[in-house]
Amino acid sequence: MRPPLISSHVDDQERHVGEFSDEQIRRHVRHARNTIFRAFDTGRAENATYPDSRFNELQALMALGGCGTPQGQSRMETFFGEDYTPHGDTHLRTVKQYTPETIQAGFDRAIDNLLEAVDHLQILQPPVTVAIDITTWPYHAEDDLPSEVSGTDESGERAYKFATLSLVGKSLPIVLAVEPVIESSAWDENVPHQYHRTVRRLVRRAQEFVSIDLVLADRGFESFQVYQTLDNLGVTYLLPKVERNPETTYIEGMEEEGQDVAVEQATVRARYGNHDCRVLFVPNENDDTQVFITNKRISPENAAAWVTHYAYRWWIEAEYRSIKQEFLARTCSTDHTLRFYYFVFGILMYNVWRLTDVLLKATVSQELTTAPPVLTAGELADWIAIHLQLGPG
Repeated sequence: MRPPLISSHVDDQERHVGEFSDEQIRRHVRHARNTIFRAFDTGRAENATYPDSRFNELQALMALGGCGTPQGQSRMETFFGEDYTPHGDTHLRTVKQYTPETIQAGFDRAIDNLLEAVDHLQILQPPVTVAIDITTWPYHAEDDLPSEVSGTDESGERAYKFATLSLVGKSLPIVLAVEPVIESSAWDENVPHQYHRTVRRLVRRAQEFVSIDLVLADRGFESFQVYQTLDNLGVTYLLPKVERNPETTYIEGMEEEGQDVAVEQATVRARYGNHDCRVLFVPNENDDTQVFITNKRISPENAAAWVTHYAYRWWIEAEYRSIKQEFLARTCSTDHTLRFYYFVFGILMYNVWRLTDVLLKATVSQELTTAPPVLTAGELADWIAIHLQLGPG
């Protein structure tokens, strides 16, 4: 269950979180909020009744409250008055003016602003590790399925899908790139999902902001085309392999010879090139053999240590939970572009949370990225709602 959007116990003079004063929290929340909110531009006339910032504020209240436009409008009217608040229908008409391209451009501007805000902290020293994954937003209607909705598994569940690339490891834990995934399903004529193309677009966007060393992804991305795409992009990759007959036979041979670790050299041959790779056979915590593939030259002596980097990928699962449980507004709309905007805004609110956390920790020289957040997502919701209106920090 979400914490209340506004906690009755918040007191500007007395409340502290750890070593941080209310003034420090207020200043950094407003800075993080401004860094994100000023990135979107609807292209509306300057003399429009409401500036774009007003719709960003309403969307933020919806995202932080996990509600739709009626509830968001009601909360905004409670905080700031009816004259200040756009009607929910006006909000929907306005944000529906966005195209996937303008949403993507706004997201990229927000990331650029965010990374500039932490540049002085030197916590993104290259090279960095990133993780790519795909998450779902369930779709519950049974009739008139939009072509953008996909099946998720054999259970018959349906959902919108989004691919993301996130900083993981010792870097600031934020989402750097996002795009919708539209693939073939029984009810449409879409082409099958081209995973390597999604990977290429995500990595190229992220490379505009950071120097990427290592890319992590799960078994769902297993294909020669994905491996070759990553190698062509000049990054190192580490992915688990599905154990098929060749891997099973190799593992049986290792067991017969009493080997715990092995490295097999191989070659990836794909449509757009080829490269040398290594297949790593290493024990997991249960002493069962797990199989990974990488384009990094790894010796058997270093294989087990190298594979530990894959644990960073699990951070993205917690990231998805936070975004969908704490920062995603509700909608029943079948408009795919609207859904994309809502999801992108949820990601940006998550990034606001992580940016605020890093800025606060830097105030007292705490460990910047690996320590738990000093503000919970619910506490961030309180502070942003109280100090939502744009203005000087």
